[in-house]
Amino acid sequence: MVYGLISDIHANLEALEAVLGELAGVKAFVCLGDIVGYGPDPGACVDRVRRLPKLTRIAGNHDLAAIGRYDLTWFNPHARAAIEWTAGRLSARQKKFLGAVEPVGEVAGAAIAHGSLVEPMAYIASVEEALLSFEAMTGVLCFVGHTHIAEHYRNRVGTRSCDQTALWDGGEVKVEPELRYLINPGAVGQPRDGNPKASFGVWDTKAGVVTVKRVEYDIGAVQEKMRREGLPEYLVERLARGR
Repeated sequence: MVYGLISDIHANLEALEAVLGELAGVKAFVCLGDIVGYGPDPGACVDRVRRLPKLTRIAGNHDLAAIGRYDLTWFNPHARAAIEWTAGRLSARQKKFLGAVEPVGEVAGAAIAHGSLVEPMAYIASVEEALLSFEAMTGVLCFVGHTHIAEHYRNRVGTRSCDQTALWDGGEVKVEPELRYLINPGAVGQPRDGNPKASFGVWDTKAGVVTVKRVEYDIGAVQEKMRREGLPEYLVERLARGR
């Protein structure tokens, strides 16, 4: 099976459509959470994800915050303003969809978590944080999101040896049986690794290969929508920076 891996769409419809264009022909998808938040098209993005074939998904903190199931005091003022705006623009059906899953799950023998396996909304941004999730893993592969940074971690089975590799411009990860992997396919809608291109992944379970890819989209069009809706300027500007 070949899966399209998407995460942290953040209501960026232009980025999502660009990614799905690259994934044309893929018959199954994994969404690692945060369909909404920050961006100008929350409802349209929820509906687009809902129509994806053979979809396995989990919830992100912004998804849950938009339906009142995550404390907004954890959010900075810009994120909080965007979520409050988002909550008023989702239909009851869209909110039900967002709330129908939890922040952790499993697909095809791989663990999936929005944040980490230890704490669903914690960030994995260092070797030390990755090791905590490796200790909680029962298999060899875990996909995560939340940081908006495309990268992977490798741990040799039975040891605390761990390395961290950035996938700033994409890259291929070959899953070796003696190693365990934490892979973040990066953010579709708001990358934060310095590359503003939308980030996503392709997982070929038969070949045992995960490929992270980047694709350009119309950032200016999204920024124009955000300004028209009165979303925070900080969120508008960071799209072009990729940070």
